[in-house]
Amino acid sequence: MATITCSRCGAVTEPMAECDLGGKLGETILAHTCPACWKQWEQQRVMVINEYRLNLGNPAHFDTLLRAMKEFLRLPE
Repeated sequence: MATITCSRCGAVTEPMAECDLGGKLGETILAHTCPACWKQWEQQRVMVINEYRLNLGNPAHFDTLLRAMKEFLRLPE
């Protein structure tokens, strides 16, 4: 079975089975994020949405959430 090195915590672990996001970003998340850090992001995501009062139906607000996610998970560009 393949392993990944998490870009956030540095753990070498099994990759997640799936991700909420598709496309290239989803592939990047699966290749660089461990399940534990993804679970932490899911909790952090709620706080970001509430703190910034994001309406995810608004494309600019959704982009704000994606930027916060990329920073939190330390994803490569």
